[in-house]
Amino acid sequence: MNHKFAKSIKTYVLASFALLAGGTFTSCDDRIADENRFTFTGELISTHLENNPEKFSSFVEILKKAKIGKKSSGSVLKTLSTYGSYTCFAPTNEAIDIFLLEEYNRHLAGEQSGVKSLDITLLSDSMATEIAKNHIIEMGYKTIDINEGSFPMSTMNRRATTVEWIKDENGRVFTLLNNSARIIDQDLEMENGYIQVLDAVLNPSNKLLPDHIESQPAFSLFTAAIYKTGLDSLLNIYELDPDYDNTLTGPSLDSEKSTSPYPKEKKQKYTVLIEPDGLYHSLGYNSLEDIIALAEKWYGEEAKGDYTNPDNALYKYVAYHIVDRQLQYSSGTGPGGFIMENYDNADFRSTVNLNQKFDSYEYYETMLPYTMIKVTKPYTNEELKKEIIINYAQEMGSMLVNPEMEPHLNVVVERAAVTKEKYPELKDFSQGALNGIIHTIDRILIYNEDEMAGNVLKERIRIDVSAIFPELTNNDVRWDLSRSEGVVTYIPNDFCKGFVVNNEDTEVFYFRPHKTYLGSYANYQGDEFIVEGKYDFQYRIPHVPVGTYEIRFGYPRGFYRGVCQFYFDGKIAGIPVDLRWNDDTDVLIGWEAASEMSEDEARESDKAMRNRGYMRGPGSIVLDADQTYGTMRDSEQAIRKIIGTFRLDKRDYWLRFKDVSENSTGKMKQFDQDYLELVPAAVLSDPTKPEDIY
Repeated sequence: MNHKFAKSIKTYVLASFALLAGGTFTSCDDRIADENRFTFTGELISTHLENNPEKFSSFVEILKKAKIGKKSSGSVLKTLSTYGSYTCFAPTNEAIDIFLLEEYNRHLAGEQSGVKSLDITLLSDSMATEIAKNHIIEMGYKTIDINEGSFPMSTMNRRATTVEWIKDENGRVFTLLNNSARIIDQDLEMENGYIQVLDAVLNPSNKLLPDHIESQPAFSLFTAAIYKTGLDSLLNIYELDPDYDNTLTGPSLDSEKSTSPYPKEKKQKYTVLIEPDGLYHSLGYNSLEDIIALAEKWYGEEAKGDYTNPDNALYKYVAYHIVDRQLQYSSGTGPGGFIMENYDNADFRSTVNLNQKFDSYEYYETMLPYTMIKVTKPYTNEELKKEIIINYAQEMGSMLVNPEMEPHLNVVVERAAVTKEKYPELKDFSQGALNGIIHTIDRILIYNEDEMAGNVLKERIRIDVSAIFPELTNNDVRWDLSRSEGVVTYIPNDFCKGFVVNNEDTEVFYFRPHKTYLGSYANYQGDEFIVEGKYDFQYRIPHVPVGTYEIRFGYPRGFYRGVCQFYFDGKIAGIPVDLRWNDDTDVLIGWEAASEMSEDEARESDKAMRNRGYMRGPGSIVLDADQTYGTMRDSEQAIRKIIGTFRLDKRDYWLRFKDVSENSTGKMKQFDQDYLELVPAAVLSDPTKPEDIY
């Protein structure tokens, strides 16, 4: 997208965001020194860097050496001379001199370092490439765009860039990146993005998670538990396919008529939630033996003493702290980390679709088999609405099943700045490892099946289909902003281990979020996970607490959707479903405009639709910025199909989708998946608290 155009369309959004997003850089703008601001010059990023050698000659030398890709001879500097949208973190000459000296001294001391000389012209191309790519994000961000936590997109080196605010001795506010580099001149606006001038080189850890966690002494108890259980071997996984070729392109999505690139990489990453030693000590847990006793209280004594056994209590305790995808803290105007929030581009704004009159939430499975965490941004709670909460309890604990679980619910994921203030021993806290990220939490995290089934997860569990597969998050597929507008990524077979293609005619695509409006397109989180061809595929549904659930499939009706046979657990589930939008399906579904009915009439209409096996879309998803078109509930396109009611135990269950429509030569046929709903029977059968329309 042309940067000037992107800039103009964001003006209103950023102004609105500044008023709504508490805790963003806007709260500090009046205190940031004027000399740290810069106005638009009309230069390209590369031109500005080259025209200011007194500041950036060393960085330019690095950018010239750095290669854009394994199979490309182009330099990173050349990339920054093209039109597009970039954020360039530019360290000064002095910052690079300090970095070279530190790394060279490490080399002399026999430590592993890529710097073998203080002469920057002798820096290897591979080292220059690593440095350069750690300093470029393929989307232009001003500091006003970013929440304290992290930049929404990874760098070109696929690394997270964390964000804090700090004050110097004069009370001036600066932005601190990766706990190491200050932005000393911010928001230098170029023709193709923004330059953020740094006083140090960004040098994220190249350690894998176990070593990275162990290197921070204030996590000694949790580190000991990781190694005691052998889960360090899991957390050392990173490179899934050394021969993966990200330069390949797949077939075209029929509606786009252009080839679709493969995902950028094929890596495994993790998020680890950690209780610092200071938290353990404050609660009387001072040794690994104390942590083992705590784990055995909650997880039992099966396989006692056999700590590497998955049935062991300590193993379960640690495994529940690990999520198999990298979740950054917050998103600013980006695609989201733990929670999708404030996604902002020309065609889609999640602050519209994910209406902040309601809590935002996501559900993620953990490495403790058959368990998940619920992650909430509780907008309806004034005290906590700025926080990210793990296992946010129903009505803030008033529905507790086990009173002893109260201290282990509503667990806050802490921002790095909060962690450092609370625990001075963590002043050098570094979150990012090579294969994931760590976050501190303010309570001890425990999984209890009864509490989750009877309280935290006793609710309608709605999960965007794209969020089911960690591979899409880990490999910069989901919500990718860095490619051209309307980007489509081809998902090759076997890329997602929980997704199986049963025939060669099935083509799978991810389509990033785009415009939502009544009569054309309605989707839960704006993105599409599309399948084309004479498809036959299946995926494993997320693990939920044992119980009976109604399973629903949310989809946007379309003229070329075709007819699908659903299967659950290998068995046919109902009759084939016509997903198209035509007169026949209008009659079959029985949708009528609820906005034109009284409350009682709408309720009866809802019942009539349920009797046919259908439901309206959720009333919490707004379809356009002006709310001219209402919500998904007002859209005859946004439909929920009730697949059936099933008993779910502690094992894998798969949904299969098979095209059974007649051949339609010359016509596009797409299967568009939006979201799944897993609704406990107890929620549906409670007459005192019927399921709402949202």
